[in-house]
Amino acid sequence: MNFLFEIGIEELPARYVNQAEEDLKQIITQELSNERIKFMDIRSFSTPRRFSVIVENISEKQEDLDKKSIGPSINVAYKDGVLTKAGEGFVKSQNATIDDIKVVENEKGQYISIEQFIKGIATKDVLPKILDTVLRKIEFEKNMKWSDKEFRFARPIKWFVTLLNGEILPFEFEGIKSSNVTRGMRIFASQNIVLENESDYEKTLEGNVVIPSREKRKQAILDSVHNNCEQDGDRVVVNDYLLEEVVNLVEYPYAIKGEFSADYLSLPEDIITITMETHQRYFPVLDENGKLTNKFVLVRNANEYSEIVKKGNEKVIEPRLADAKFFFDEDLKTKFEENTLKLKEVVFQKDMGTIYEKVERSLEIAKYIINELKLQTKEKNILRTIELAKADLVTNVIGEKEFTKLQGFMGQVYAEKQGEDANVAKGIFEHYLPRYQGDKLPETLEGAIAGISDKIDTVVGCFAVGLKPTSSKDPYALRRAVQGIIMVALEMKLNINYEELILKVLSIFAKSKKVKESNVEKEIIEFFKQRLVNVLSDRYSKDLISYEINLEKNITELEHKLSVLAELSKTDEFDRMVNLLKRVKNIIKDEKISGIDVKENLFEKEEEKKLMDFIKKFEDSKEKSFDNKTRELLHNSVVIDDFFDNVMINSENQEVKHNRLEMLSRLMKLIDSIVSI
Repeated sequence: MNFLFEIGIEELPARYVNQAEEDLKQIITQELSNERIKFMDIRSFSTPRRFSVIVENISEKQEDLDKKSIGPSINVAYKDGVLTKAGEGFVKSQNATIDDIKVVENEKGQYISIEQFIKGIATKDVLPKILDTVLRKIEFEKNMKWSDKEFRFARPIKWFVTLLNGEILPFEFEGIKSSNVTRGMRIFASQNIVLENESDYEKTLEGNVVIPSREKRKQAILDSVHNNCEQDGDRVVVNDYLLEEVVNLVEYPYAIKGEFSADYLSLPEDIITITMETHQRYFPVLDENGKLTNKFVLVRNANEYSEIVKKGNEKVIEPRLADAKFFFDEDLKTKFEENTLKLKEVVFQKDMGTIYEKVERSLEIAKYIINELKLQTKEKNILRTIELAKADLVTNVIGEKEFTKLQGFMGQVYAEKQGEDANVAKGIFEHYLPRYQGDKLPETLEGAIAGISDKIDTVVGCFAVGLKPTSSKDPYALRRAVQGIIMVALEMKLNINYEELILKVLSIFAKSKKVKESNVEKEIIEFFKQRLVNVLSDRYSKDLISYEINLEKNITELEHKLSVLAELSKTDEFDRMVNLLKRVKNIIKDEKISGIDVKENLFEKEEEKKLMDFIKKFEDSKEKSFDNKTRELLHNSVVIDDFFDNVMINSENQEVKHNRLEMLSRLMKLIDSIVSI
């Protein structure tokens, strides 16, 4: 037999729909398991007005249960042969009687126990309790009180369908009684649809202008877009994030193509597409050459009155584009660089100062990086990029809050139109990159250095004034900022020592702002290091990273060393070398030795001499590259192996023993400069 549970609701915000469906399925699965009710599968559905599950092949009753509960020890349960309060409490908690008590024994002693046979109850008698629990466990970002009871939900619940094996399962919640009656689309279908059985649920709704399956609805959107809007050579841009939202705005999708005045195509394309996608939930349309057109595609419920709906939406988008064009034209009347002074009035954070002050700090940070990386030929462009990087924040297009997503992009547009160097203009946009996981990275040095300077100022400043991220909150996106710095440094192969950079930035910040936190440099360095581990963990094992993370502070050099170790780790010799070095470390870790005073005249074995020769040779190779030194260590690990096989460290002669430990200590000091095992 099957069971259908549908929750009918006033229209949910699109962002709630997926989670509501997933929560319903997950919670009912867990509760059925808790109640020992078996089933074969659970299918889930959702639209803006309902979310539901069909439990397939649900068992007719709970499984029987042989329950054995162990209580307190005999000494605690009884006193003078009479049950104590602890003993009585245990019996009561098991819904048992004194006659049910048994004594069991294990390795810890004797305990009272109660064994019970619990016969399974009919599923139809258990389900109402389960449904009540499920409804109270479903959570939303925001809830509202919608009845005279204390229960809160995202939107008022309007109906329940509870159908078990073709029969209505009696259920009532907050005064709403369940039935076998569901509802079609609000306008174009019946509002009283009797469901005969669970299996026909999807088919019956589809016949009443509702597609309950999210995946089917998504495909219906794509098919409708193609069939209705792409037959004339146009190509509709269906972005995944917008598709995921639109699929939860409609119950029976139908695509319509509308138009707006071609005059607005003089605007930057991103302004037009954001107006369509973000403000109106329209899909942009390209011509056969990939150029943006003055058309858009909207997805609405069903196809009735399509011409009226089309004209209405065309009237809506025109004023939005008119506002955007007005803002854009007004911005072009002002010199873009003049906006930088207006940043003195824009507070970044009360303890960190204005955006203007932040730009000034970023300029000083950039000068340090330029000097460290010897980028003097790019200095003029990099500093100009930073000077203008935040200037678009006070433009009309961004400042009016309509197009805040375009910060950086609009800066690039204005800079290009007013004759700035092409790399400077591009760098203004790129200094925000990456903005999210998987985003592109800067292609210009201008964008890379400007972005690193801006991000590290934010990170250090926030820590300095006590705005550290927690496990649940990171309002200034400091994790993303550090990750961005690391990814850009690796991509552009910038030899940045992150510890030295952090200390420099902290000193720059402290010149004009109060550092509220003591010992903050260590916290920032550790925070940076952890993000570095996270980024590198996508490429290298945690073990390899642990060998170098505390030795190498240069981001790109660290990555290079890990790539060398990763290649060597593919050989059998590598594991042997690691084990040998761990053995050396364990032997000397508690010994008070310097590693300096090795007396060769105390050598008794040839293997001691060979190991000492290797140590000397290794000491003489200080100028060699990391690659050469690690390969040399790897290929000579047999010398260490032979030493352990043939030399007894703990010689009865204490002087000889000490000498051998001194030699191992000297070896370990060399190794510690290369890898930290």
